[in-house]
Amino acid sequence: MAIYYREQIEKNSSDSFWFCLIFCISLAVRAVASGTSFAQIYPDEIYQTVEMAHKLAFGKAITYWEFRVGARSWFLPGILAGVYKILDFCGVKNALGLNIGIKLFFSLLHSLSMGVTYLILRNFRLSKGLSFLFTLPLAASYFLAYVSVRTLSESASLPFMIFALYFAIRHADTSENRHLFWSVVMSGIAFMIRFQNAVFAFGLAVALFLVSKDRFKAALVFGFGYIGMMLLQGLLDLFTWGKFMQSFLTYLDYNILQKFSDRTGGVSPWYFYLADIAGTFHPVTYISAVLLVVLSVIYFRKMKNVLLFALPFVLFLAVHSAIGHKQPRFVFASYFALTALSSAAFALLASRIREARRGYAVVLSLLLIFSLEASPYRKYHELWNSSSTTEAFEDNRSDRGKRKFFTGILEIASETGEIKGLERAFIFGIPQIWCGGYAYFHRDAPLLYSSSRKVALKSLEDAKNADWKNSYFVFKKGFFGKKELKKYDLSPIKEDFGFTIYRLETKDFLKEVRLSKLPKVTKNRTKWNEPGNIVMSRSGVKVDLEKEYKSSKIDVALDSSDSYEITFYKEDKSLGKLTILPEKKRFGMYTRRRSVPQEISEAGFDSLLIVPLEHDGSCSLGSIKLD
Repeated sequence: MAIYYREQIEKNSSDSFWFCLIFCISLAVRAVASGTSFAQIYPDEIYQTVEMAHKLAFGKAITYWEFRVGARSWFLPGILAGVYKILDFCGVKNALGLNIGIKLFFSLLHSLSMGVTYLILRNFRLSKGLSFLFTLPLAASYFLAYVSVRTLSESASLPFMIFALYFAIRHADTSENRHLFWSVVMSGIAFMIRFQNAVFAFGLAVALFLVSKDRFKAALVFGFGYIGMMLLQGLLDLFTWGKFMQSFLTYLDYNILQKFSDRTGGVSPWYFYLADIAGTFHPVTYISAVLLVVLSVIYFRKMKNVLLFALPFVLFLAVHSAIGHKQPRFVFASYFALTALSSAAFALLASRIREARRGYAVVLSLLLIFSLEASPYRKYHELWNSSSTTEAFEDNRSDRGKRKFFTGILEIASETGEIKGLERAFIFGIPQIWCGGYAYFHRDAPLLYSSSRKVALKSLEDAKNADWKNSYFVFKKGFFGKKELKKYDLSPIKEDFGFTIYRLETKDFLKEVRLSKLPKVTKNRTKWNEPGNIVMSRSGVKVDLEKEYKSSKIDVALDSSDSYEITFYKEDKSLGKLTILPEKKRFGMYTRRRSVPQEISEAGFDSLLIVPLEHDGSCSLGSIKLD
């Protein structure tokens, strides 16, 4: 009876039905991951993708060196900026909502790739039922769901690598040029998202040469077509960076020629990824996958599609093993291939069992594959919604190799950004590189992240002195004691995610200072809040010159981004005013030399009142020289 029903299902169902079912199951699992797994596993998950997309879509971002020197393509950030704009148009204004939308976009791509994986198993000459049953563990995989919602270039490019493989396998079976064309396009998109995928494309060209009926034509067309996609990336660089192939050539220079990543990120032994596979996956997973690859070589004619699938990933893993700087995320694509080949091995094994007993074999194989999720779960469950690092904090307090977990970082940034009336925010207790940037703050206001107590105390002093209204300070639990914060006018607003949010209670007042207490010389381009500078509130600062001057010129160092009004006094009587406009092409402190109005110079003056007019909230006075 069971055999009869299986035959009826096989006969009356279509591949489209099973494809859609796999897609829906995969999307449901990844939708849960999108709404529950926020914390990044590496800063690139923020600053190389969504942060730059936020800059394109909304104009605000913290920009790191890669996007200052042109070592990254704008292709992926451009796509994600489009997703941001669509979500914003549909009424999604909350930072977490926007980024869940980005994760759902990734989930959609990965769910489509799971459906395509079903079609690939069908091209391994497996039945519809077996292809579905052995793709199902991949669609519901804890590990693959975790990878799917990481906003990394590795995760973004993986679906396109799978699409490219599927079309390559279809070409190997049919020799139809349209399949080869789409394989080239998908491989090219994977390259534009992440340049390392050029290694995968080379492996795919070699595999096509080995298994295709029109091997020479297939390999040459694929190769030249891929070069065309690389040239397309060059044109994108010309448009975005102003130089043809800027991002690709800069990437090669920094990481291959200069070995910048080796120096900053460290070097691991060649067997690092093999050891990581052994520590992450159950032995049955990698043993079954390796056995299937070996069998595909031995029985080449019967299993050429399996070899075509495996070879690009094997080469991808081998080349990354030869590169000094290593991280598991770099080869997530090969980790996917490992689980997919393991599932295929069990599926092929089940297909060899007699029809009458196949039901037992399928159930046993499925239970075995699902049980393999326990190994990745042990390694990644702590990271589901927390970041970990062994890097030193920004204030040089080394953690001595101890693994630190950061939780609630992105959520607290989003919650702070939603505060009504907020004009400035400070989030302390977490290094900036491990925070969510403007992508999770999502507010057009100055933002500072830091793990340095020194920076935090300086910011509190500046905020208090400058009368920064509507400023909010966020401290991670344990970063400061209550006694340390007592001298600052802070009102606790909310405690959440292991952080406490405070509002700065400001008191606008006029500062008074003597000329002899000002810096003797203020160097141009130094920070506005350098020690010695007078940080002023909206009321400004009154300078006692300590004697009468009849100078015709005044040199005054002020924050270059603001405009100021200088009022000259003699015995508390106003003589006249002088306006100082901002220096648009300057930054930091800048000394302006101005002529004192003749009538003021002739009358003589003994004090100055300097008041900021249009400003960004960071107003300060440095040296004053009169002659």
